[in-house]
Amino acid sequence: MIARVFLKPGEFHIARGPAVIETLVGSCVTVCVLNIKNGQGAMNHFLRDRPGAEEVTNVGELGTTATRHIIESLLTCDDRRSCYRAVVLGGAAVLDHSGRFQDIGAANVRAAMEVLKEHRIQVLATDVGGKKGRRVRFDTQKGVVEYRLAGQVGRGQGHVWKACAMR
Repeated sequence: MIARVFLKPGEFHIARGPAVIETLVGSCVTVCVLNIKNGQGAMNHFLRDRPGAEEVTNVGELGTTATRHIIESLLTCDDRRSCYRAVVLGGAAVLDHSGRFQDIGAANVRAAMEVLKEHRIQVLATDVGGKKGRRVRFDTQKGVVEYRLAGQVGRGQGHVWKACAMR
């Protein structure tokens, strides 16, 4: 039986067995990581890039801590980094703010990419930035990440799901 999980902001899921993990991100970012040999995968949905001066109580809220956590959790079962692939999605400028929140999406993307580079995880695809959020579906059994722009339904241009095979 395939587990079905929907991630809200600040959440992550480590799939030791087959799972379909879904989320919807705007300025938030989601990182999907798959072990191409054993099929275990993980996905997060984080809100901000990295800890500031404030105390962080939820590891899933920040890009650096959430992405490190899912990678390190997967590495406990198989530490061969060459077996892992990642896809990074989100980081849109959906909020029209100036000042501190102006570049939150871009900062979130940078944080995810830094941690993936630090852990030597190959990034197969990114779909980041822009002005619209993304709907994301990660099937760990098939090894496929599907995504489309948020708020679009039907069959017109931009309405179709794009897919990235991770294996």
